[in-house]
Amino acid sequence: MQRQIDAITLQLVFLLSRECLGRRRLARRAGLSEMTVRIQLERLRDEGFLVLDKSGGALTSVGKERFAPVLDHVSDIQELSLYSLAQDTITMAALLSHVEKQHPSWWYRDQAVRQGATGMLLVSCTANGLFFSHTEERIAADNPHDAQVIKEAFPSWQEGDLLVIVSAPTHKQTRLGLWQVISEMVYTTD
Repeated sequence: MQRQIDAITLQLVFLLSRECLGRRRLARRAGLSEMTVRIQLERLRDEGFLVLDKSGGALTSVGKERFAPVLDHVSDIQELSLYSLAQDTITMAALLSHVEKQHPSWWYRDQAVRQGATGMLLVSCTANGLFFSHTEERIAADNPHDAQVIKEAFPSWQEGDLLVIVSAPTHKQTRLGLWQVISEMVYTTD
């Protein structure tokens, strides 16, 4: 098991793994200040995980290896417009593959709440549909609209995948809560 990595670093690494982004665009996408992004990018560069140039930042081979748990397990991240399952103004979800819960759902919820989130849900993807991981209740049974929104946002989900859904009052709190849960899950899987 590798050392835990903070939510901000994971978020930036994930975004940079998808495309080369400059500091301003990266700050906007992550919902962080440019100063926070600059400090994190310089730290990643100094540790040999990132190379920076005028066009932006890119992970080095050492960086790709170090952050492989995130890059290998996080399939997609989307903002969702849920109706009955939304627990606050902003809701985001991550589709994780090849991860297993090491703790009860409430433990992961507490990790998200410590980052400013209002709530968190874990959803198991099975051959029979989407289910709350803590009760094994089918989401579509009482939340058909939200089940459809999730399926449309993540059309490539497969049996065994796990969805982490986090709500908070702001984008920043939602992202930090989501990435904290992702960090706890992916760095205890390997």
